[in-house]
Amino acid sequence: MTTYTLTSYEPVALELPKPQVPDSLVDAQIAKMLEPLAAYHEVAEERGVLPGDFLVVTTHDPALDGNPARNFLMEHSLYHVGAGEMPKTFDDELIGVKPGETRQVRAAIKMPLGAQGGTSELTMGVDVEKILRCETPELTDELVAEHFAPAATVAEFRAGVAGQFGLPDMAKDDPSFPDLVLDELAKRLVEEPDPADGVPGMPADALRITCAIDALADHLAIELDDDAVIAQMPGNDQEQRVKIYEQLKDQGMTAEAQVFARREAALSWLVNNSKVSYR
Repeated sequence: MTTYTLTSYEPVALELPKPQVPDSLVDAQIAKMLEPLAAYHEVAEERGVLPGDFLVVTTHDPALDGNPARNFLMEHSLYHVGAGEMPKTFDDELIGVKPGETRQVRAAIKMPLGAQGGTSELTMGVDVEKILRCETPELTDELVAEHFAPAATVAEFRAGVAGQFGLPDMAKDDPSFPDLVLDELAKRLVEEPDPADGVPGMPADALRITCAIDALADHLAIELDDDAVIAQMPGNDQEQRVKIYEQLKDQGMTAEAQVFARREAALSWLVNNSKVSYR
């Protein structure tokens, strides 16, 4: 088998273009940013609270699981139903309440430091004082330049808002992660792959990846004993992995099993030490 080399043996640090942010998400964020510039008018018709309404509310005796929770106190405060300020279970309790009425709310709420999957019960009295209609100003270049500098146009403003939505690094258990870092590793291969180092009919790109991972394994000086080879065998548990390895040995394929395991170990090192992020 040919000995291959790479231009670099450093872990892969790959940056991918950030996927386009949906217009609906940008629109929702802009709507929140325009709220401080909005004018509010009391709804004239007699009706109950609907999803999306703006309210003036005052709360009484808020408690979490019976314990006072003063951080939920509101006094003649502006509240937007359905905007995510409070859990949906809270907002659902307010639907249908008319101005001047009080609703005793019971809502399940997930607390940041609570047990995994657990919720607390939030209780309070809520006075719905008014239902308001929100009139936000028209989004124009002039409005953007006045209130959202350095953006000077609506297009620049929207682009800036979209840019606020970041993405975390790709998780290493993402099915795409190994393929992405292997493709980058293959670009570092110095020598042209020898078809004799692959199996008959192997595509050229797969052969190049195989040769690159072999070069990495050589550089890392990966040597595996039987237990380490077994650990790299496919299978759902140790018993299956041992059985597969013993079958390969019985078929006179011990060397092939060791090559496979060595490549898997090199791939594990590459995945564990590499990074795929979004720019």
